[in-house]
Amino acid sequence: MQSFAETLKSYTRDHPFDPGNGDAETVLDQLYQVYCESHESDPPEIRNGFKELESFLESLPLDDNNAVFTRCCQLCTAYERKAFHDGLLYGAHLLQELFSKETAQESSDTGVL
Repeated sequence: MQSFAETLKSYTRDHPFDPGNGDAETVLDQLYQVYCESHESDPPEIRNGFKELESFLESLPLDDNNAVFTRCCQLCTAYERKAFHDGLLYGAHLLQELFSKETAQESSDTGVL
């Protein structure tokens, strides 16, 4: 756990948080906005997946094509947002665990309980 905590501290030091100039009303919304902006360039597996979907949709009438594509995008966005929130929740629990162990270690080092 110690090496993970050191790696995390090093990573956050080397990659400072950029809050951007967003108009989000909450910190969580701001974090999500920055997250989305950092993923503007899709990896090949996502680009290829959308190309496959587009090939499939070309066989449908235009109204059906638009409805299916719109619904796919809505589901992808909802899934990504849920994964983002779950990741933040996991990170918050991890930080609590790291700091509670660090505080406990400091207390035992100083003899304070």
